[in-house]
Amino acid sequence: MKGQVTLDPMTQMKTHFMPPSPTRGFTLIEILVVIVIAAITAAIAIPGFVRITSGAELRTATRTLVMAHKYARSTSVLRQVPMALLIDRVGGEIEVVQLKDRNSLRAGGDFLDTRTVRAAADLVDGGEGEAAAAPEITSELVRRLGKSVKITEVEVGGDTDQSLEGYSWITYYPNGMSDGFTAVLSDAKDRSVTIETEGISGSVDVEYSRGW
Repeated sequence: MKGQVTLDPMTQMKTHFMPPSPTRGFTLIEILVVIVIAAITAAIAIPGFVRITSGAELRTATRTLVMAHKYARSTSVLRQVPMALLIDRVGGEIEVVQLKDRNSLRAGGDFLDTRTVRAAADLVDGGEGEAAAAPEITSELVRRLGKSVKITEVEVGGDTDQSLEGYSWITYYPNGMSDGFTAVLSDAKDRSVTIETEGISGSVDVEYSRGW
C-alpha cells in the first residue's frame, strides 16, 4: 500500500522477540543494612515509649485531682454555696460534694455515714406522699484514681484536723477561698507526684519526682 513502510522479516523477528530490560532488585547487603537500622531505631524508641505508657495512669490521676479541685472551687463561687473535696486515701477515690451550710462537715462521722445514702434526697418519706428533707451533703462528682495509684499523703491547710478513718476533706467557700491542701500520689514504680493548692488564690503547683 502506498505510504506504508514494510519491515523485512528479520527486523520483524528481532522486534517481536526482543527480551525486556532486566529490573534491578535489592542486594543482600542492602537488606541487611535496612534491618540493622530498623533494629537500632526500635532499641532507642521502645524504652522511652514504655516509660511514657507506664506513667500514664499516674499522670491521669494527677489531672483528675487537679480537675476536681478546680471544679469544687468554681462551683462554690458560681452557686454561692460551700463545696468540699473528699479524698479517700484507702480506696483511692475522690468525691466532690455540695454542702448545705458551712457546718455540714463539722461532724465527720455523720458525713461518712451519709456517703452511701446521699442519692436518697428525692425519695418519699414514710409513704405519706411528703418529700424527704434534703440531706446536708449532695454528691456532685466521684472519680477513682486508678488501680496502680496510691494516695500516700494528704495534708489539709486549714486550722482544724479534717481527717477521719482514712478520709480527708477540703472545704471550698463562696468567696473563692478554700482550706488548701497538699497531696502526694505514687505508683508501683515508686514514682510520685506532689500536688499543692493554695487556699486563697486556688493556684495549683504540681511537682514530679525524679525518674520520669
